[in-house]
Amino acid sequence: MKIKKQYVVIATLVVALGVAVYLNWQLSGPDSLSVANTKKELGVATYVNSSVTADESSIDSTSKNTGNLTAEQAEYFSASRTDREETQSDVLTLAKQVLELADSSEEAKEEAAEQLSKLENDMLSQNRIESTLKAKGFSDCLCFISDSACTVIVPKNEMQESSSLIIKDCVKMSCDIPSENIGIIEV
Repeated sequence: MKIKKQYVVIATLVVALGVAVYLNWQLSGPDSLSVANTKKELGVATYVNSSVTADESSIDSTSKNTGNLTAEQAEYFSASRTDREETQSDVLTLAKQVLELADSSEEAKEEAAEQLSKLENDMLSQNRIESTLKAKGFSDCLCFISDSACTVIVPKNEMQESSSLIIKDCVKMSCDIPSENIGIIEV
């Protein structure tokens, strides 16, 4: 009887994780987009004794176009990030419940602990990749990591020739995913 309960709990966790991945994949499409655009541009500087701003100068010809998200893009990134966080929170809660079950075997608890650890590592990697890409000049981005693949979503108007190399480099630095399993979606 205990063994059947353990398998049911493990199967439930696997199904929940599968649903989370599927929902993230479905919500990463450019279908639901709409919100008011904010016109603030962070990081724009004016040189002393000059009327030229840092964005207008030609110091770095490869600099990215930052802060120019459309209303649809801003809403998409915000909604997708919220959905991802809610889904991951639900999966973490389920895994923690399995760990807390008194009648679970040590094997089931170990497997749940491994899954919990992997999910937490994936979440940390996603945040690290997003932060690195923002530091490299993207105004916003989303990263979704599964077992052996990574999908990065960036604003279409900020993609340049070298952008895909920058994105793949950031993903490779944060996790062990081969280049052919790294997908880039422009929104």
